Amino acid sequence: MRLGTCLLLAALSAGLGLGLRLVLPVTPVDASFRDVMRLYQSQGEPGRSNMPETSAP
Repeated sequence: MRLGTCLLLAALSAGLGLGLRLVLPVTPVDASFRDVMRLYQSQGEPGRSNMPETSAP
């Protein structure tokens, strides 16, 4: 693919992303999601994975 085509596609995708960001409202985080995040944060130690099933043996 030529450089001009790549730059054009990059500019179009950036414009589309910015346009969608301006047009669509951001969904606020609900209380249940915050509860899940607090649970995951409380299970881990700093520097380690907080998900035991994905931790190295």
